[in-house]
Parts: sequence; C-alpha cells; structure tokens
Amino acid sequence: MIKRPLCTACILFLAVQAARVCIFQSAGDLKPSALESVVSEGTPVTLTGTVSRIEEKEKVTAVRLDDNAVSALGQQISEPKLLVYINPDEIETKVNMGNVIQVEGEVSLFDRARNPGTFDQKAYYQRQGVHVLVWAEKVTVRSADTDEIKEFLARLRTRWKEMLTEYLGEYYGNTMSAILLGEKSGLDEEMKKLYQKNGIGHLLAINCTKLNPCVLC
Repeated sequence: MIKRPLCTACILFLAVQAARVCIFQSAGDLKPSALESVVSEGTPVTLTGTVSRIEEKEKVTAVRLDDNAVSALGQQISEPKLLVYINPDEIETKVNMGNVIQVEGEVSLFDRARNPGTFDQKAYYQRQGVHVLVWAEKVTVRSADTDEIKEFLARLRTRWKEMLTEYLGEYYGNTMSAILLGEKSGLDEEMKKLYQKNGIGHLLAINCTKLNPCVLC
C-alpha cells in the first residue's frame, strides 16, 4: 500500500518539474564552447575545476565541475562547466562537493540523435552549458574545502530514493527515482530503452534543468 502523502508529493513534484521542462527546454547556448571548438575525440587534457555535482553510476562516478581552467593542445582555455567520468576501479581518489580537483584525461564528445524522436545527448547537455565530457585517468584534490549545503542535499536525495523504493518496490521505485530525481543507477534497462525508443527519454531527466542539473548517461 502506497502512503497517500508520498503519492501526493510525487504527483505535485512531477507537475512542477514538467512545467520547468517547458520553460527551460529551449534555453541554453547550442553553439560550441571554446573548448569544444578546439578539441576532438580522444584529445588529452589537464584541467582544474570545482565539484558541483556527484552521481554514483553503475560503472563510473559522474562529476560535474564548474569554473574550469583547461590545458589542451598547448592552449589555456576557460570552460564554465564540464562533465568528468571517474572509474573507481582505477582511481581511488574520493571527491566531495566543493572540492577543487585537478583531472588528467581524454576528451569524449557527446552524441547527436541518430533517429528522429530519439534522445539527443549533445543538445541535452549543451542546454545545461556542458559541451565536453572527460574520462579521468588521474585525479588530484587541490582543495578539500567542502560545500556542506550541497552535501546535505545529496544525502537528502539519496534518502528520497530509499523512500521511493521502500514504498513502491525496486522496479517502480527506481523508475520514479529516475523521473523525479534524475537518479538512474537502479533503473531497469528495458524500461530505459522503452522510453528512448518511443522518443520520451527526456522524461527520465525532467528535473535536469539549470535550477537542478544532473548527469544523464
């Protein structure tokens, strides 16, 4: 039995998030960023940025970095936002919200939609101001200062997911977590493919706006 307060909260949250998608769907600069204009797939880079978001995925830790200073192809480039994938099996460095970290790795560029109606990864991230993904090969914490507020919100997000799975079960709880929280680590793969196949994969990230950015694989 689903408790009524939780069910009502989910419906209200969905309504608010859907409205936000309509407002921000066309927002964002789709032109290439300074870094994107210079690099290509596999370009080695070294960068320093501030951790603003962390999401534990099945195989990698996805880290959003702000205010980045990037060294690439002999050039020094300022890049407001970057997405970094860290493989915990290869790099054991622990990072927290607010840390300033240095990353050495290789560039990976986002994919365009291959078919009409399917998820356009490149356009999706560009609307959030993220133009480049970096696969980390080495991570060094330059400043251990932690943003306690963001850390608290991250813990709250985790607790919300636990409540959804507790009341709705693993299958439906993880689906609602993907829709409401952008937390897709436990989402059933067949469900995810079904959303993308029908051209509604963006519903799995309706909370991913400039007000509440997340990372979508």
